[in-house]
Amino acid sequence: MKRTFFICFLLLLACQSRDIKPKGTGTEYYPLKVGIFWIYNVNETIITQLSGQMNTTYELKIQIADSIPSNGQVVYRLLRYTRPESSQPWVALDTWSARRDQFQAVLQEGNVPYIKLTFPLAEEKTWDGNALNHLGGGDKCANGTFHCENYVMTRLARQFQGVGVSYDDSVTIIENNEDDPIVKKDVRMSVYAKSIGLVYREATVLYYCTVGNCIGQQIVENGTILKQTLKDYGGS
Repeated sequence: MKRTFFICFLLLLACQSRDIKPKGTGTEYYPLKVGIFWIYNVNETIITQLSGQMNTTYELKIQIADSIPSNGQVVYRLLRYTRPESSQPWVALDTWSARRDQFQAVLQEGNVPYIKLTFPLAEEKTWDGNALNHLGGGDKCANGTFHCENYVMTRLARQFQGVGVSYDDSVTIIENNEDDPIVKKDVRMSVYAKSIGLVYREATVLYYCTVGNCIGQQIVENGTILKQTLKDYGGS
């Protein structure tokens, strides 16, 4: 009896020492419900040949206005608004949509769908974020037979520390990590917190001059640098 108790005790300790993993599939990292809203602080830099570099800061609001059944799923309509600062009124920007099932969460930016998360969540899990569109990507999928964009899931159920905020349970998605010193830099990542959704997004997409003496000097012809940080959220 004593030996049996001792073995059970060791097994209990072993179980407690393992890394804590999120329960369920992880759909709670991408909540969808009518009435929910998110407000973000956005810092954006746009670089063009004609205008040079333009830096802007603004607030972005995303609100789930309603939902409709479609092909056995529920599609949520996302209204997006912007304003230069909190003292100004919101101005309608555009409308996106989102849907989620037991396998994936899809965000449709205008007419382009992206697979933002796949379920169940797993460390170092990869998938083609462009599988539902025709954008392809810089990666090779299906034994190299076609171009895709591999998303990589990292830091699962880990703390995320932002500017003035901290989330105890989050997951980070590396959407691209291409840094070609000759052609372009395309580095994008998103962080989702449990029961909240997207709390941080960072994207640097720069295209370099590839003609004449500027080749290899990383002279930016056009591109965008964006940081999006959650300021507030709520709703029913």
